[in-house]
Amino acid sequence: MPREGVGAFVLRTFLWLPPCLAAWYLVAGFHGLVAGWLAAPLAGAFSPGLVTGVELQGRELEFVTRLTTATAGGETGVLVPDVNPLVYTYGLAFFLALMLAARPRFWPIVAGALALLPFQAWGIAFDLLVQVGVRLGPDVGAQARIGGWEREAIVLGYQLGSLILPPIVPVLLWAGLNRAFLERLRAGRGGLRR
Repeated sequence: MPREGVGAFVLRTFLWLPPCLAAWYLVAGFHGLVAGWLAAPLAGAFSPGLVTGVELQGRELEFVTRLTTATAGGETGVLVPDVNPLVYTYGLAFFLALMLAARPRFWPIVAGALALLPFQAWGIAFDLLVQVGVRLGPDVGAQARIGGWEREAIVLGYQLGSLILPPIVPVLLWAGLNRAFLERLRAGRGGLRR
């Protein structure tokens, strides 16, 4: 097998990134819905029975909750917060670009894409929880039975799920699935150094 440098790999990654982003965006609604289904029980860990349904409106996820809200006219309705899953699922495109640039087999790509889902669901779930437990006020938080330490944990989980997990997990997952490729890069001319 020819020796390969880091530069060629980086170039291939950047060339794969636009088509991977386009493909991710085309399937983002379905992909976001799957992550949303996984997010519902995670949100239920902080507020049991919070989510009664997940719906897709365009590319936005709408979480039907057991919570009620009142309008200025005195009417009440079910609270249906929405979450933009694109904020949490874009790492799939990065992962695909890295994998395709490393020229892997098909199954590691599928396995890695599936392994990303729980991390993406984490971000979606904590976005929902931040809305219900923090942003929408103490009345909604009280209905959801979220207060005290739970609010602090939710804010921490939200920061982790929105800032840390989306860009880092795809790279770590790629590295874990491509150890042999990384060794070849390290051994190649201009490769990684210890």
